[in-house]
Amino acid sequence: MANNRPGRGLKFCPETNDLLYPRENKELRKLEYYCKNCDYVEDSDRREWCVYISETTFSSKDKTIIVHDVIADPTLPRTKDVNCPNCHHNEAVFISESTEKGMTLYFNCVACRYRWKDYI
Repeated sequence: MANNRPGRGLKFCPETNDLLYPRENKELRKLEYYCKNCDYVEDSDRREWCVYISETTFSSKDKTIIVHDVIADPTLPRTKDVNCPNCHHNEAVFISESTEKGMTLYFNCVACRYRWKDYI
């Protein structure tokens, strides 16, 4: 049986038992539900007029995606022209990111897995 209680789940047309869709009644400036297969229209309950806005902010640390097995990925570029700040090994896997100021390179040492970045 259809659940037409305000604020709960889907709404169904009492005439055709089809799904009711929300729309704005621009003349009356209110929310209503209508059936696409017949002329049935139902006013929404005032408790359904709530609009929720979720704002998400990211720090620069959140933008960096860390893949733990990055040194085993054969598709990523490697270089032997770097010096790991942690163990001084010369081979690392790197990922590049373009920025407004230039380019940022994210390195992962293949010996000790230490991560660092360099700006170009």
